[in-house]
Amino acid sequence: MTTGLPRYVKMHPLFYASAAIIVIAGLKIGAPIINPILMAVFFSVIISHPINWLKKKGVNGVLSIIIVVLGLAIVLFGMGGAVTRSIIKFSQNLSYYENELHEITRSTISTLNGYGFDISSDNVMKNFSANSAFSFAGKFISGIGGVLGQLTLLVLVAAFILGEANSFPIKLKVVLKDPDVSLGNITLISKNIRLYLGVKTLTGLIGGSLVTIVLLIMHIEYAVIWGILVLLMRYIPNIGSIIAAIPIMLFVLIQDGISGVLYVGIAYGIINFVIGQIIEPKFLAKGMNLSTLAVFLSLVFWGWILGDVGMLLAVPITMAMKISLESRDNSRWMAIMLGSEESAKEALNQKFTKKGQPE
Repeated sequence: MTTGLPRYVKMHPLFYASAAIIVIAGLKIGAPIINPILMAVFFSVIISHPINWLKKKGVNGVLSIIIVVLGLAIVLFGMGGAVTRSIIKFSQNLSYYENELHEITRSTISTLNGYGFDISSDNVMKNFSANSAFSFAGKFISGIGGVLGQLTLLVLVAAFILGEANSFPIKLKVVLKDPDVSLGNITLISKNIRLYLGVKTLTGLIGGSLVTIVLLIMHIEYAVIWGILVLLMRYIPNIGSIIAAIPIMLFVLIQDGISGVLYVGIAYGIINFVIGQIIEPKFLAKGMNLSTLAVFLSLVFWGWILGDVGMLLAVPITMAMKISLESRDNSRWMAIMLGSEESAKEALNQKFTKKGQPE
């Protein structure tokens, strides 16, 4: 008679550290393949709601998937085309914008020196250029445009995921030891991600459209590309809107001077305040349940591993990890560290309640 081996064996911490390093290295190397698949997974989560709505209206399941996926393909193709054309045109005129920004910088330094400051324009020019000022915006949009450019792969993966959606629960019930708990976690992860991405997409569309309208009224070039930048940056919490504002304000400064920056800055600030402080907290306060530090570190970590797509999807990935960690006793402490102060207080109250209960 054989003795059953324990399911989990306690390993040396260096073993877990080595395994983590190998996994992280694999993710970083495989980012070009992982990113489109990851985008397709999250797109499928978002568009599953309109597909279910069409099914409730009596549309055939396969037909509803085709309708929604084709709609997604048209939107992504349009965005990819707009991004590509604008980036090409912007790159061709970059030297002009760089010269204009240099002239504005020299004029500003001369004005400041006239008030008693001692600033060397040569030193400033060595460390500052329009190319570096606009580099992040251009690189970010080009990176997202590159992923959107793999439209065929993205749409096909999303379509196959949606086509297999009904069979996933059956397969998981066969494979998993405790399917009810795991399926509950998957449902919760899907719900929170759908809420987060749905709200961010809606607020991004509102913010990007309003910024585009303001820039069109001010006759600022590339208004559409700046609106797309605002839309994409809305997925990056806390710092996304600030990062988007930098190249926009520099471009407005080149085209319309200080007065244009003042008007656009006031409009941008009002739009960002209403969306970021009023609309989003109303819907996302309970959905995210992540600490501010965890959100910021997740941006840095996933941005380093997966690039621009990692920054876009850092919060959904971290939310999914937190929910998964909460389902296990030996990893619940990590979920608490990732969570907000309110969730930590709830866990503390539950701990004291259990201690007070008679055994």
